[in-house]
Parts: sequence; structure tokens; C-alpha cells
Amino acid sequence: MLPPPVRLSRSLGLAWQYARQRLTLLTDAFGLGPLVIRAFLRRDIRRGLDRELVRLEIMVRRVLFIAAMETPLPLWKPRTAGKGAPVAVQVSEAAPPATSEAPARPSFCVPAFRLIETAGRPRATPEAAPRVPADPDTPTFRPRPDDYVPAADLFNRFVALKVALEDPEGEVARFRRKLARIRADKTLALPLADRLPQACIGPSILPVVRELFWTLHDAALSWLPRLDSG
Repeated sequence: MLPPPVRLSRSLGLAWQYARQRLTLLTDAFGLGPLVIRAFLRRDIRRGLDRELVRLEIMVRRVLFIAAMETPLPLWKPRTAGKGAPVAVQVSEAAPPATSEAPARPSFCVPAFRLIETAGRPRATPEAAPRVPADPDTPTFRPRPDDYVPAADLFNRFVALKVALEDPEGEVARFRRKLARIRADKTLALPLADRLPQACIGPSILPVVRELFWTLHDAALSWLPRLDSG
């Protein structure tokens, strides 16, 4: 019999609010502006923003996972469509009624928050050879052209995280659908890595924040056996 998983229902909201406040502070700290759209960022700013996003993504993903697992997942069963390709079908919720009018398609796509962690994902923008930059806080500082690197992938992550934080119920429902498929299909990878990255637990992190990361991570890992054996 599996041991009971850790429940953090009361703490999840506090972590969620911390992530929302931190993301707002990042917008001001990095001078991103209200639209959060930049084609390029200075290399040191991109590196710092990437570290901050890693931390917040880890925190938000574990909050969503625990919230999704604290109630029974919907049931799925395979069916075939077309030439016999297997398709997962949700059977615990009623399908929406069919309409004669096709739904309007959006003219643009908002980046979706990544719910499933992938180990060893390569960087979209390779880092150039490090060099000693001039101090950006000095009055005479002028960035060189090679100080700037593409940042579109970073801003896609930023927008996806921002949208996710504005719609927790929708993200939990989305995660529950993914988890139902993972539980039904044992060939799919589990959604969370078993180790926290150094960006979340390094010495530069405030002790109270580091403890929050460990608390969320350990609680999330306590739910994984139920998903893997369901």
C-alpha cells in the first residue's frame, strides 16, 4: 500500500502569490515594459532573466501538479480514429454539445506554459565565449553589438508563465488532462524531474525561499508514485 502523499493545499496559494509578485518585480527590474516584447537582450540581462524564469517555472509547475493530483484524475480509455491510430478519450466528463458553426480561430497564438519537464533540453540560443564585460552601471558604459543576443524564446516563456499565473483553474484543468494520459499510457515520461536545479537551491537564494522550493518539490515527489502506479 502506497504511503499517503503530502498535502499542501493551504501553502499552494501562498507560493502562487509569491510567483505572481516576483514576476511583476522582474518586469520592472529588467526594464521589460508592459508588453514584454524584445528581440534582443544584453547578454548579462538575458542570463539573469533565464535564471529567474527557471526558478518561477519550477515553483509554478509543482504548485499546479500538486493541485491537480489532490483530487481524483479523470479516466481515459484508448480508441481508434482514422487508420487505427490510438487516441485518448476522456470519459469522466461530458463532451460539449456539437454546434453547426465552427469556432472562431484566433489570429495569434499565446505561448503555453510548459507543464512537462524535459531533461537535457538544449538552449535555444548558444552562449558565445565568455569575456569580461565593462561595468554596465558606469556612466561611460556602451554595450558592444555582440553584447546583445536573441531573446524571443525567453519572452515566450515569460508570457506563458504570466498567462498561467492569471488563470490557475484553467492550468490545473489542463494539467489534469495531461496527467490522466500519463497515468493511462505508461510509455509517457513522468511530468517532474526528481532533482531541483541549482538555480532554486543555491547559496544565493534566500533561506525561506529555498525552503519553499524544497517543500513544494518533496510534496510533489510524494504524489508521483500514485501517478506511476495508477
